Amino acid sequence: MTAGSAEGISRRGRGALAAVIVVVAVTLINRPRGNDPPAPLPPPATAVPLTARFVGSDACRVCHEEIFERYAAHPMSQALRKLEPGDVAKFSESGPGQFSAAGRTYRIERRGPQGPMLHVESMADSKGKVLYEQVEPIDYVIGAGVKGRSFLLKRGGLFFQSPLSYYTRKARWDLSPGFPAELHYRFTRRVGNHCLSCHSGQLVNEQPAAMDRFSVETPFLEEGIGCERCHGPGSAHVAAYQETEGDLTETLIVNPARLSHERQQDVCNQCHLEGKVRIPRQGHRFADYRPGEPLSETWTVFVGESPFDEEGRPLFTSHVEQMNSSRCFQGSQGRLGCTSCHDPHGRPPAEQAAAFYRERCNRCHAEQGCRLPESQRRRPPALGSCIHCHMPRVHSRDVAHTTQANHAIVRRPSLTSRQARVEREAAGEPWHPFGRMGIDIPEEALARAKGLAWFRQAVDTKDSPLMEQARVHLEESQRRNPDDLEVLRTLGFLAFRSQQPDKARRLFETVLKQHPDDEGCLSHLLLICFLSRDDKAGVVVARRLLALNPWDGEAHGPYADMLEATGPLEAAIAAAERGLALDPTVLDMRRSLARFYRKAGREEDAAEQERLAREIGRRLESSRTDR
Repeated sequence: MTAGSAEGISRRGRGALAAVIVVVAVTLINRPRGNDPPAPLPPPATAVPLTARFVGSDACRVCHEEIFERYAAHPMSQALRKLEPGDVAKFSESGPGQFSAAGRTYRIERRGPQGPMLHVESMADSKGKVLYEQVEPIDYVIGAGVKGRSFLLKRGGLFFQSPLSYYTRKARWDLSPGFPAELHYRFTRRVGNHCLSCHSGQLVNEQPAAMDRFSVETPFLEEGIGCERCHGPGSAHVAAYQETEGDLTETLIVNPARLSHERQQDVCNQCHLEGKVRIPRQGHRFADYRPGEPLSETWTVFVGESPFDEEGRPLFTSHVEQMNSSRCFQGSQGRLGCTSCHDPHGRPPAEQAAAFYRERCNRCHAEQGCRLPESQRRRPPALGSCIHCHMPRVHSRDVAHTTQANHAIVRRPSLTSRQARVEREAAGEPWHPFGRMGIDIPEEALARAKGLAWFRQAVDTKDSPLMEQARVHLEESQRRNPDDLEVLRTLGFLAFRSQQPDKARRLFETVLKQHPDDEGCLSHLLLICFLSRDDKAGVVVARRLLALNPWDGEAHGPYADMLEATGPLEAAIAAAERGLALDPTVLDMRRSLARFYRKAGREEDAAEQERLAREIGRRLESSRTDR
């Protein structure tokens, strides 16, 4: 049977279509403003040879012991690490280890004195009877604990985020960032290159072309953010000093302090400028950036009109946009940057923080400083702190239970409770490149980036006119370069959303010929086969997809249905049982399993699955009503 007709899609309903559209929207979206900085100085030549390799921070310690030790206490160096046995008790006892959210109950536990940290999700009916319980061991912790900590599951060469995170300010456990109750990913949210490249040192991919798939044994050359993230790969530098006793005229390493202002900022912006979405240049990956290069040579960051929402709340990763919107930045003629205030090698102790940052402010404001009398400045709660008044704490809109300093450096703190109308995010305005990025990259590359970014924005905002603008840019890019797989893939997503399954299928199959491990294309192709009843082809696609990611609970549903349609009932039962072990809340799969059991003569098992589907459905619906 030919796959992909609109009629075929209607036969198996719109539920699966809606589900995958939600998945696409989430997996394709990032996050807000940039003012054009002054024209850049000519950047110096990168001091690191192209052949240099990463060697890890321990190699730097030999000559830079003092800096190494100081940096070891910096939160960046502790951004990610493997969970140690001694951590389990500490994290398990941090605040109440149980909470409820989205109709489910979560808890942290440990089984046995040396057992791993376990994150447990369960659901009970109105009488307290357990409907399901899922227990997952935790492998890695993200974050130094200044704001909080999140946790990762490692399954083979894949990483998944746990729905449980610890928030330091409130001393409580709750749903992780990116886990809104209405889009609950449970233990299936993939964490890939985009996230890990900013939370870890160097990643080790499974193979050069692999995306979001890592070495099973050694996924990280270095776990926390290390020296080479800001200074570039160090093998040539280390070798030069090992082979030479005297001073070198060229150290073969990047010293960011000697870069132009723009290139200095790019070093920080590689992780701290997330914007709405980051679009890699064709043929580039996030890991390709090297300190000293223009960041725009690797990717383009798109931002919105403001880093604040209508309630004055910034996104958690919008510090750079906030700073660029400040009068201090705009009046500094390019002198103000991240390291004007922050020491990249260390943090001041809490009792010295006010004096430390006051000294940084006075580098520019010594002659025209605070107009308040000294006695008033010293009153609590400010206690002489410049940042208390001019960078007050504001709540983040996308990370619960956290605050951050307002990097817009406001003159009047009262404005932070609700930003002026001009700072509100403009609805319906297309995202635009940050700063000079829209100027510094070639016109064709910019048009391509706009098409990719605006598609993601249109998915996020359900903006049909913007979707059409994205399509025009993407089709023009595809005509110029027919082999651009990212453009072809996105055109496939666009065709799928536009209910053109035949076109989407052709595009996905074109990409898969060159990149057979593209999970996004395989998952969409699987759904097209399922909805159009091309079951034999769908079984083949499902097996390819599940070979890449056996932990994709939702993919087991259509796979099981198509197995049942093509004959092997026991295989269909096994697939549905496996899928429900991974995600017990997929109600359609439970109903399918009940049907399979009944067909196999297992009436009691069928009735139990139907009961569970009803009870879990009630709990999920009740949680939606409560919100």
